[in-house]
Amino acid sequence: MSNYDINSNPALVKQMIENSKKASEKYFAEHADSLIPPFEQELHNLGFQFEISEQIKQFLPKHKKTILPIVIKYYQQATYDNEKIFFISLFHYRGFAEVIPMLLNDFYSDKTSSLTRQFIGETLRTIRSKKYIDDYLEIIAKPQYGLARVPIFLLVGDLKVERAIPILIHLLEVDEEFAPCVLQTLGTYKRFELRPYFERFTNSPDMRLRKIARAALKKIG
Repeated sequence: MSNYDINSNPALVKQMIENSKKASEKYFAEHADSLIPPFEQELHNLGFQFEISEQIKQFLPKHKKTILPIVIKYYQQATYDNEKIFFISLFHYRGFAEVIPMLLNDFYSDKTSSLTRQFIGETLRTIRSKKYIDDYLEIIAKPQYGLARVPIFLLVGDLKVERAIPILIHLLEVDEEFAPCVLQTLGTYKRFELRPYFERFTNSPDMRLRKIARAALKKIG
């Protein structure tokens, strides 16, 4: 099923579109102030043809120059979490670095929900800019950001940020909740001197930790 191409089944695609339309109609009836209809209309006025909002992604990143400023405008006006997350999903492309200052500002804001913050973190990882490493380090060091830190842990590993290593080791010592993610991140560095931190978990009762630790040790050699 993982290799199944949904577009090979037109009847199923049509049914999914109809279901999405019905769900949207119900949502818009209950949320007259939703920003999705005016956003969609603005794109239609520019010549972009689609039936449901999920199809807007087919125009990105190719038409980034036209669409991105519009997405930013509506994202900044959005008040419902689900709509914020929808607009954030349209930033979810490698190289969309111009939105990072805005996303970081919202990540830090006390007014941002934990769910929205999580999606911001995932988007920051996808964009993968090296320009904001100081922010990434600040985020992973602060426990108040909870699970939203997970994609940022992985991001500093993706970027091989050396300054992150002491922070990650400290987290491994004080917060077992994040041990799988922290171990996975440390494993990306493939550093011999990190072996002791993986060896601690090779016989862990937690199967995830055992698997991650052993895989990391194998990479280190």
